[in-house]
Amino acid sequence: MTQLYMIPDFKSVAESAQYAAEQNLRFEYNDFIFPSVLDDEKLVEERIAEYKRLNRDCSKDTMHGAFFDVTVFSYDAKIREVSLLRMRQSMEIAKKMGLRGVVFHGNHCPFLHGEIYDTHWLDCTEEAVRELAKEYPDVEIFMENMFDDTPEMLRKLAERLQDVKNFGICLDYSHAQITSKNGVVWFEQLGKFVRHIHVNDHCFAGDVHMAPGEGMTDWEEFFCLKEQYAPEATVLCEVSGLEKARKGISFLKSMIQRKM
Repeated sequence: MTQLYMIPDFKSVAESAQYAAEQNLRFEYNDFIFPSVLDDEKLVEERIAEYKRLNRDCSKDTMHGAFFDVTVFSYDAKIREVSLLRMRQSMEIAKKMGLRGVVFHGNHCPFLHGEIYDTHWLDCTEEAVRELAKEYPDVEIFMENMFDDTPEMLRKLAERLQDVKNFGICLDYSHAQITSKNGVVWFEQLGKFVRHIHVNDHCFAGDVHMAPGEGMTDWEEFFCLKEQYAPEATVLCEVSGLEKARKGISFLKSMIQRKM
C-alpha cells in the first residue's frame, strides 16, 4: 500500500503528530526552507528539539530543502558557493534529525533551454549532488521538477547519477500537469527513478496547493500511472494546515482503497 506523508503544522505540532500516528503517516518538514531560518542557528536547533520531543520514529520522514535562489549551476562562482552552502545546511539538518531524505528543486529554467545552458546545468547539478551524496551517504537526495516543462533534463540527470545509491527523483505531479498539461510523459520518462511524489490539486491555473479532490486532477489516472511506473514511491499530500491535510489524506486514502 502506498505510504502517505503529510506536512506537520508547527503551530499544532502535537495534534499533527497524533493524527499522523492514527493514520500511519510520515512527515515531510517544511520548517527549514527559508534563508532567514537557516541563518538562525538557535531557531533551527529549537525546531529540531521540538520535533524530537514528539518521540516519533522519524527515520522514514523527509524534509524540503532550501530552494529560494539556489542555483548550483550559476556562472557566478559566489552564487554557486552560497547555493551549495544552503543545500549542505539542509542535509546537515536531516542528518541531525535522522531523516530519510531531503527534497531539492532542480530550478532548471525552460526559457533558457539550449545546448550550452542545458549542459552547464547538468554538469554543475551532477557535481553538487555527487558531492553531497558522498558527504551524507545515509541521507537520500530527491531532485524535484519545479519550472521544468518537460521531464527531459531530470531524466538526463537521473541517468547520469544511476550509480549514486542515495539519489532519486521527487516527481511533483501538480507541477508536471501545470507546466505541460500532461502527467503521463513524466511517469513514462522518470518512473524508474521516482522514489517520492508530491501531490495536491489545482485547476491548471497555478500551483495553488488545493487539497486533493478539490480541483481538476484526474486521480484515477494518477494512481494508475503510479502503480505502473513507480509503485514503491512514497506520496506527500503537499498542503499546508492540519484541516487541509485531513481532507486531502482522507481523499487519497479513499482512492487507494478503490484501487485495491
